[in-house]
Amino acid sequence: MFETGKDAAVAAVLSMLLEVSASPKAGNVDREHNFEDLRFEHFLASATSSFPVFLKATATNSTRSEGCGELILKAVKTSMRWHKAQNVHFGAFLLLIPLLKSWNSKSPKEAGKNASSILKESTYEDSLKLLRAFRLSSARVMDAENLNLRSNETEKLIRERDVNLYSWMKMAPKENIIAKELVEEYRISIKGSEKIKRFFEEFKDINYSIILCYYHILSENLDPLIISKFGKDTAESVSKRAGELIRNPSNDIYQNLRNFQSFDVELIKRGINPGSVADLTISSIYLALMDGLRF
Repeated sequence: MFETGKDAAVAAVLSMLLEVSASPKAGNVDREHNFEDLRFEHFLASATSSFPVFLKATATNSTRSEGCGELILKAVKTSMRWHKAQNVHFGAFLLLIPLLKSWNSKSPKEAGKNASSILKESTYEDSLKLLRAFRLSSARVMDAENLNLRSNETEKLIRERDVNLYSWMKMAPKENIIAKELVEEYRISIKGSEKIKRFFEEFKDINYSIILCYYHILSENLDPLIISKFGKDTAESVSKRAGELIRNPSNDIYQNLRNFQSFDVELIKRGINPGSVADLTISSIYLALMDGLRF
């Protein structure tokens, strides 16, 4: 557990920095390559500039404590003051802010439960702020039947139906693993945190431990960003390939990294990026740090 809210805010920034630095992560920006409109440095700027907002999120007992929606919007606005890219960390903010408001939990499992409970206590105003954050960041998401983020009617319906964040996330398509994570008490992230700690104990290499966690999450979940751009069949083939790489590893770490790098190059060439898996890797790292991971 964290001793102070400031420790938790530092851990949130560190988790974002460690994730983007981890390489080779199949299909996503890392220290080795960029996208045309999204660079490694954009993620560094977004992560470091988010610290003041993260610190605010830990002020759970303050009379000035702000809701999750307001804090996510502030994180997007604050980070965009320091870079010219769009949708750098929208999914990560969505996952981290509720966890930061639960920073004094005694364990990752308790933090996940408390974070979901905080979302249950949110209001429709939080949902409206999240909608503004989404539109500001131009994040890519799957279309939803109910309260589609891209629909002009969504703001009106949120007000009329008094839809808070928890209710809204429950309406998301089942393939939306970020929304699912928020209402299922961070099940994937808790499992990911345990894997990172176990892998680090075994290999004593934080980069390799994070990479392995990333591939495990990718192998067990279809990424909604891949589904939205390329369809479910492609998402399934990517997850299957990730599973093959981690089920049949070499005894040589460097050979495994070369295999991961080949897959990375393949996805980059095809323009396939499992962005939601990267976000879940961030929340996994954060919970591992909460649980005592040091390297």
